[in-house]
Amino acid sequence: MFEQVRGYIRLHKHDAAESFRDTFSPSRIFAQIVLLQIFYYSVAFILFYFTASVAGYTFDFGWIFSWELISFGNTLGWTLSLLWLIDSLICVMFMTVIVGRSKLAWDFALTIHAVNLPVCWLYSGSFPKHAMWWFLQSVSSALMVGLGTWTTRWKELRETFFEGLLDPETGRVADIESAKPSESIPMQNLQPE
Repeated sequence: MFEQVRGYIRLHKHDAAESFRDTFSPSRIFAQIVLLQIFYYSVAFILFYFTASVAGYTFDFGWIFSWELISFGNTLGWTLSLLWLIDSLICVMFMTVIVGRSKLAWDFALTIHAVNLPVCWLYSGSFPKHAMWWFLQSVSSALMVGLGTWTTRWKELRETFFEGLLDPETGRVADIESAKPSESIPMQNLQPE
């Protein structure tokens, strides 16, 4: 009886580890969402805190979690909007490394902003009403979706088609001499007659 239980436990542990390696595993997707959200807010904190320090503002967490400060009617609103767009550009790199699949880039880019909505709602105490906040979220989502899809697709193609073409130490084409054809191919006249 103990042998059956031990075999079940071993099999169960193996299945959990195997399922986490699966790209579409719910536990893996949840972990990726949490990591991306942590990076999204961490990068925003660093950008906003640095900007506040340099510009002479007093940093407030409302800069990150409140929708009410986003407006195009004052300098602070423009600054925060620009910082959110820079944050989105930086998070594309994290999305490329953490997710790495172009098919999933849309999902993760939109999930980051979908999670941001209730966070801002809870922090502010009211549903976001400014059109500028919604516009900023739309532009930020479009940047992350477009660039995230492009960078993850580039990463997938590089790993698939271009592996072994470059020497990892020098970054140059590996063994150029063996890449040349052994026989020359005559050029044909391509001009129409």
